[in-house]
Amino acid sequence: MLEWFAAGGAALYAGAALRAFLRRDLSASAYPSPGRAEAEIDALARQHPERCAIEEIGRSSEGRPIRALRLRGTGADPAPGSSRPRLLVTAHIHAVEFVGSFVARAVAHRLATGYGRDRETTALLDRADVFVVALLNPDGAERVWRSGGFCTLGGARFTARGVDPNRNFPFVPIAERGAWNTGRDRRGSAYYRGPHPLSEPECLAVARLAERERFCGALNFHSFGGVVYLPAAEGSAAARHALGAFQGPFQSRQRFLRYRPVPERSAAITGQLDAFLLGAFGTPSATIEVSRPGLALAKPGRLPNVFWIANPEDPARWAENDADAAIFALGELLARTGGRPCAPTQPELANRLSG
Repeated sequence: MLEWFAAGGAALYAGAALRAFLRRDLSASAYPSPGRAEAEIDALARQHPERCAIEEIGRSSEGRPIRALRLRGTGADPAPGSSRPRLLVTAHIHAVEFVGSFVARAVAHRLATGYGRDRETTALLDRADVFVVALLNPDGAERVWRSGGFCTLGGARFTARGVDPNRNFPFVPIAERGAWNTGRDRRGSAYYRGPHPLSEPECLAVARLAERERFCGALNFHSFGGVVYLPAAEGSAAARHALGAFQGPFQSRQRFLRYRPVPERSAAITGQLDAFLLGAFGTPSATIEVSRPGLALAKPGRLPNVFWIANPEDPARWAENDADAAIFALGELLARTGGRPCAPTQPELANRLSG
C-alpha cells in the first residue's frame, strides 16, 4: 500500500512538473519582465527629475541598452566633472539573477523617495552620487525570461555569446589553486571567461564607467547564497578597512537574515568584477548574494527550473531584508574611504581599457 501511494505521489509530482515545463511562463510571478523592470527605472526618474538622471553607458551584443541611474541630492553641484564622491551599485550580471536586480531597484527607489525624509538617505545623497546599474546583462535576462527559467547552468549565466560576464574582466594570473567556479578557457563551460578580457560589451560598458567615475565603493547584487563575497585585498590596508563595511555593519541592518562574509582568495574567481574594480581603480567592492533557497523548491516545476533555484518566490521580502542595509553599507564605504578610491592594487589591469 505504501509503495502504491509513493508511486502515485511521484506520478502526480512528475505530471505537475511537466505541465510547468510546457507552460514555461513567468508572467504570473512576483518578478517583472526585463522590459517592465527597465520601465520602473524610467518611471522613477520621471517622478524625481531633480534627483535622478539616466545615462546609457553601452549596448549589449544584441543591441539592448545598458543604463545607469544616477542619484544625487537636490542641492548638489550638477556639473558632471565635479569632485563629489561616487558610489556604484550593480546587479543582474548573470542572466538568471532577477532577485538581484529587484533589490537594486529597491535601493534606487528608497534613495529617490527617502531623500529629505530619511536622515541617512539624505546625508548620503547630499555627499555623494550613487550610480545604479540594475540590469548588466539584458540579453541574458531576456533569454531566461522567454524560456520561463528552464535553462542550463551556463544559460543561466551567459551573455548572448555564451560568456560568463563575471569571469570576463581583466585579471592577473596567480599561481594558486583555483576554486570550483574559477573562470574557464573552454567554450561551453558555465564559467567560460570568453576569448579575451572585456570581449563582452556589457563588461566593457561597466568597466569604462568605473574608469571615468573612479568610484570610492561598490556593491554587486547576485543570488542566491545568502553570503557576502569580499575580494582579496593584499597590500591595501585602506581597502581592507573599507571592505569591513560588509563584515558586521551591513549585516547589522539586515532585517531577518544576516549574510555571512566570505573573503575570497586571489586565484579563486579570476575575471570577477569585484577584483577588477579593486585592482584597476582601487574601488572596494563586494558581492551580495541575495536570499537562500527554501522549501519552495519542493514544489512541482521548481526544482528542475533554474529560475526558481536562483530566485525566491517573494522578492519583496528580500528587498526588505537587504535594501536599507545596502544603503547603510554605501554610507559606511563613503565614510571609510573619505570619498576617494583606494590605491589600485593591480593598476596594470586598467591598461586593458585603452583603445
